[in-house]
Amino acid sequence: MEKSMAQRWQLKDYVFAALMTVGLAVTAKVTQPFASAIPLPGATTIAWAPFAAIFLTLGMARLRRSGAVALMAGVLALILGIISWTISAFLVAALLAAELVGLVSGGFAGRTTRLLANMAFFAATCLTGWFIGVTFLRGTPVGDLAAQWLTQPWVLVPAAVVSALAGAVGWWLGEQIVFQLQRAGKLDVAR
Repeated sequence: MEKSMAQRWQLKDYVFAALMTVGLAVTAKVTQPFASAIPLPGATTIAWAPFAAIFLTLGMARLRRSGAVALMAGVLALILGIISWTISAFLVAALLAAELVGLVSGGFAGRTTRLLANMAFFAATCLTGWFIGVTFLRGTPVGDLAAQWLTQPWVLVPAAVVSALAGAVGWWLGEQIVFQLQRAGKLDVAR
């Protein structure tokens, strides 16, 4: 049964979104050592994207409608805002990019929409992280490095593209899990 935009969110939707948010947070923590090895501010999401996109894909496939990414990543942004407002800022920008894809497509029921939403989400995290570094963190090592790389678009644009492609890899892995759960009768999703 397709979920329409007019259907109300149910408790089980919130619980599932909360579980996916936990998955996003755990993958952020696990990939942090790898991300810190990437010397480009904003591009550190390349390490997080393949793993986080699995949980975003599962959440979008199960919840199907617009607001799904906001429910998952928005809660994560609120929680991580305690640590750093910059993390919250790029998560909010990313969820807005993904939600725009869902809004234009009428929700996240289709695989292509989920792919595009993941790619938009992670490209936005990369670009927004860079923007925050340049604009608000000048005078810090991260901000100065971001400003240095900003003058070199042949680095900035490929970093955003690689971040989007890393999100696509995670989407593919997530869709494989969705398919297996669907075959097992554990997840009712549209493919």
